Amino acid sequence: MYAWHTLVSFSVVGALADQAELPATRSSYTLLDFSVFLGYFLVVVVIGFLAGRGQQTSVGGYFRGGNRLPWFVIGSSIIAAGISSEQFVSEMGYAYQVGMPVVNWEWLVFPALSILLWIFVPLYVRNRITTMPEYLERRFGPAVRKIYAYLTVASYVLVNFALVFYTGGVALEAMTEGFIHRLVAVWILALVTGLYTVYGGLRAVAWTSSFQCFLLLGGGLYVFFAGMAAIGWDFEAMFGSGQRAHLFTPAHDAEVPWMALLFLALSTNVWYYATNQYINQRCLAARNEWHAKMGVLFAGGLQVLIPLATCFPGMIYRVLNPHLEDFNTAYPMVVAAVVPVGLRGLVSAAIVGAIMSTISGLVNSTSTIVTLDIVRHSVGVNWSEQRLVRVGRWSGAMALLIGALLAPLVMRWESIFRYAQDIWAPMAAPIVVVFFCGALWSSATERGACACMWLAMLTVPLTLVRKILAENGISILPANLENPMVLSGTIYLISWAIMATLRNRRRPAAGWFMALAASALLVLVGTWSSVVTAALVAAAMGVFVGCPLVRRSLPSAGLWDQSMLVSGVKVRWFSRVGIWWFLLAVLFGGLYVYFW
Repeated sequence: MYAWHTLVSFSVVGALADQAELPATRSSYTLLDFSVFLGYFLVVVVIGFLAGRGQQTSVGGYFRGGNRLPWFVIGSSIIAAGISSEQFVSEMGYAYQVGMPVVNWEWLVFPALSILLWIFVPLYVRNRITTMPEYLERRFGPAVRKIYAYLTVASYVLVNFALVFYTGGVALEAMTEGFIHRLVAVWILALVTGLYTVYGGLRAVAWTSSFQCFLLLGGGLYVFFAGMAAIGWDFEAMFGSGQRAHLFTPAHDAEVPWMALLFLALSTNVWYYATNQYINQRCLAARNEWHAKMGVLFAGGLQVLIPLATCFPGMIYRVLNPHLEDFNTAYPMVVAAVVPVGLRGLVSAAIVGAIMSTISGLVNSTSTIVTLDIVRHSVGVNWSEQRLVRVGRWSGAMALLIGALLAPLVMRWESIFRYAQDIWAPMAAPIVVVFFCGALWSSATERGACACMWLAMLTVPLTLVRKILAENGISILPANLENPMVLSGTIYLISWAIMATLRNRRRPAAGWFMALAASALLVLVGTWSSVVTAALVAAAMGVFVGCPLVRRSLPSAGLWDQSMLVSGVKVRWFSRVGIWWFLLAVLFGGLYVYFW
């Protein structure tokens, strides 16, 4: 009934396993393919070492890239960090099944990128923030910083690393037709990626990710154009008819109802792009605020093209073969159908590039938070910068090691692929609210922020227990809240209620009573109607975010104000951030109007 809740629900495990079992006649590689494939590894390592030279002597150099990243590196590395093998396999398979609604997972990031661009980038850059937990400490105190730091590291190591290493290992096994075992592939990915990431820090990650971004786009776009040529450039056949040809779906749609898209745009995507160290570390290393903002806009522009590489080929293959039994095999099937022998090495390198850019970003962001938010904040207050960099390199290596060691366990536990997104959606909601309140509410308190962070922490075991029991036919939540997106929207509203009712520093008991009463009422609303929940989420954004944006005109320490709408860097008129954002907004708006 709730199959729409996550792209990953259509198991990457099955997709990649089936890909590994394809007959050799469909996926045979020539010597040229393998040469291109191996040459890619060599080029990436060389770029990483060249970019990372001289960055090991200072905290600013290793963790912030010496604040020397230009806008095009920032934007392309953001895209590369956000794409991995599950997009090429699971998302494409889902697009084969349902069509255009899946494109929302790529195009509906524009609201989140706009929030990052106009609110959080200037806030982070002007306050010289190095990590996301550091910003929370400046606004709320050390307790909030500590909770978010541990939550972030645990999320990266136990979920992200395991997911990426597993999909990467099985993908490499499939692409080499079993010549490289998946466990060996995991360690190859860990070793090659670790070489330049641990050595060079953020600059190595950013520059290699920039190269990998254009490679994965090139490989994906080649499959798209080759596929369109194979179907005679028949766009009408590719888009299909009925709901398949539209981005938005009615509320009763079992796959992607519009409420899910609203929760995705205002909660999960905002968490991923605006509060996530893994993404924001690129902006924090920008040459200046203008480069950071233009980097975000460049990422938005590239995001327009991503569905051509990750969604449309699946829709194309439906035209070529409308009777595919397992739609998760759409990607290897379309590659076998339209990519000639001799060019498959490029396509394989594109997938590996997506995997490696994700791993390198995770390693660097994990080491940054461990070093600066956990170690230096506790025992390393008086440590030298060189010693802190050594801690960062060792912690990055340890994160790689733990992720690689966990991969075999994940291979035995298929449900992590089904539930990874289910974990993130409820967890993201309180975090987003805390960051919004930190940026826009002068009256927000540490008590409210801590309560929301603990709520985010508690959603993880709740989700795991709920899913384990559900597999045994036991439901612990009302039917409507079993839907993870409705649950996420309800938690989003509860978080706003907590931050609003705990603002009174003099009467904490009354605030807690009101928070509990409001939470109980919102749970009842979520149980009753997902449509009403979605409407309340939109209203909450308008009242609690929109109103402060209009009213905050005077500068205040740690808070956003309207002066941050201007980057403060003199540029020519055609380089102004506002102009390019407006053009991008018109482009995304036009796409949504056309495919409505």
